[in-house]
Order: sequence, then structure tokens, then C-alpha cells
Amino acid sequence: MNRIGKKDTTWLLHQGLQELARHRPDKALVILREAVDSIPPACNDELSKALYWLSVALLRLDKRDLAIKSLSSAQKLRRRGFARRLYLRTINEYGMPRQPSPELDDFYAFMNIQMSAYLVKKPMKRFSSYAERETVLKILMDTWKQITAQGLLLDSECGEKLMIFQKIKPSFPEFGFSSPHRRSAVVAFTSAAANSINPSQRCPCGSGLPYSQCCGRVRSVTEL
Repeated sequence: MNRIGKKDTTWLLHQGLQELARHRPDKALVILREAVDSIPPACNDELSKALYWLSVALLRLDKRDLAIKSLSSAQKLRRRGFARRLYLRTINEYGMPRQPSPELDDFYAFMNIQMSAYLVKKPMKRFSSYAERETVLKILMDTWKQITAQGLLLDSECGEKLMIFQKIKPSFPEFGFSSPHRRSAVVAFTSAAANSINPSQRCPCGSGLPYSQCCGRVRSVTEL
């Protein structure tokens, strides 16, 4: 990073921290995103620091999924420090925001895996209507009830649960067509099962964390 660029980045970080100190995380978010964009990928320490403060602003705005995304990137760049500690305090075994109970952790992992599989094939990766959204949610909720009723997750570890979530392919109505065709939501998962990596093993990226909490973490729908 040249001297001028470093000066601009330092100023942006300073301004972002000032907005956080003034309890204006919405304004801090805009400035800190600009700071992150201004830092070259090779500047690990500076980028990690900016991503950490960006995650703080996101957490204060209750955008936990995006905060986890930012923290995940920050802790990979710098394995020791505030970003790694905050990341580990915030996530569950799936690398998602920790919920009040393990059962809710499982539920949100399943829902995000299935919703992402569905939306990734849609134009703009969005639902085309409210009716479509409600129908997909109802099908997934019914599927989840079947999973829990059959006890498929009992005594299962994270990797086993992920394999179950990824193998289940609900059949959804073919929205946007006049005939009532149905299809299975099939997609190439970027997951531990898809890459033949044990989720409990150390991540190949060298972060030192389990794969399921690093590069193999379950992405939120908001990250599409």
C-alpha cells in the first residue's frame, strides 16, 4: 500500500471508529466498508483490522450473519487477536451465529442450506413473489418436522448432520410456469460432504480451526 493510500485508509478507519463511539453504527458501516474496499488483499493486518471493526458495526445493527462473514475473513488473515476471539465466541459448530439452543443451531443450518440451494438457481437469487416464498418455507418446515420426528439427528455429530441436510432434496413447485411441474432442489453444495473433508478436521486453509467453522461453514442466505 503506498503512502497516500495508507493515509486514506487510516483516515477512513479513524472516522468509522468515531462514528461507532458516537453510537452511529449505520454511518460507521458505510465508512468502514469503504475502508475495507480501499485496502489491497496483500495487506493482511490492515485488512483484518478493518474487517473486525466492520463486523462490530454489523453486530450493533443486529446483522449477525453478515458480521460472521466479515469476522470469518478477518480471523483467517490474522489467527490471533480480537477478530479470532470474537468469532469463536459468536459462532456455533456450523460456523453460523450461535442460537439459544443446539436444536435451533441445527434448524438454522438446515434452513440456510436448503434455502441457498433453492435461491442460487433463481434469477437475482431472490424469490419472485410472496406466495413462492411462503410455499418454499412451508415445504421446508414440513421436511424439518419429518427429520425431527424420525430422530435422524439424535447422537449425530456436526459432519453427520451436514450430510443429512445436504442429501435431503425437497420437491418444490415450478414457479413461473403454467403447468404444475415439480422438481428437486439439486445444487452443488460447497460443503464438507461435497468436498470429502471431515468437518471436524483442521481447515486446509491453515487457519487452525475445524473445517466446519472456517471455509466449510454454512453460509447464510444473506450471503448469496
